[in-house]
Amino acid sequence: MSDRVSWRYDATTQPWLRGLFLVGCGLLYGVPVLVLGAVTVLLGLLLWTGSWELRLLIGLFALVGGPLSLLYLLPMLRDPDQRPTFSPESVERTLSTRAKAVLGVGGASLLGVAWAVDPRLAGGLVAVGLLAGVAYAISATRGTLDPETATLRDRERTFDLSRVTGYRRRRLGPLALVTLSIPTRPGRFGGAPSRVLVPGERLDEVTAALDAVVAANADREVEGREPNPAVRWVAAALALGFVAAGVGGVVLVGAGVGWYVAALCGLFAVVFLFVAREG
Repeated sequence: MSDRVSWRYDATTQPWLRGLFLVGCGLLYGVPVLVLGAVTVLLGLLLWTGSWELRLLIGLFALVGGPLSLLYLLPMLRDPDQRPTFSPESVERTLSTRAKAVLGVGGASLLGVAWAVDPRLAGGLVAVGLLAGVAYAISATRGTLDPETATLRDRERTFDLSRVTGYRRRRLGPLALVTLSIPTRPGRFGGAPSRVLVPGERLDEVTAALDAVVAANADREVEGREPNPAVRWVAAALALGFVAAGVGGVVLVGAGVGWYVAALCGLFAVVFLFVAREG
């Protein structure tokens, strides 16, 4: 039996991922800091130059004006279980409060200068931050594969690999994409990932562990029932019906309401397609 394999490829181990991580967090943290700063300046001007009635109205809204008012926020901020972390990073050691503040102020300053030069430049920087965050989320990977228990543990969940019957691997630069072959069984959707991203230097160890899992699964009886053909046909027909209804909404109703009907019908069509897949 092959040994358990663990890997970690994220901002804590790779300098280029750390750079993507800091760029994405800086620009994304900068947006709310910039908006909050602008709102604070605007409120300050209103309180300084406005009438007493306007000042009282602003104070009333600040206290009980909605989910962002003090009476709503203070209990949430005092309770650690309800307190938002504002941490888009998916690493164990998240950024400290000081680091977040530095990134937020730096990103807000950069966005503010870019906005003063050209609003399109500020929009481009926000897009760069989003792309950096997406690239980091796609490239960062961490996990533990245990062939003895046939489980895969990632950052948040533990997956059962007892139904894996094979795999394929493909090199993607410094990473490798391992595609698992898992027979479809009703009610088991999402039970195991179909693709696993691993560092290239750990690929041989991961495939050796998967070989042990596949060999052990060959003698194991497959659990679950076979898909029901009637359920699949009915669900597929309903999905096609919703697609047709969406197209009809766009053609007959026109823009606005028609596209809303199409989006709603498309959502139900996707749901029934998943039902057809599960059977």
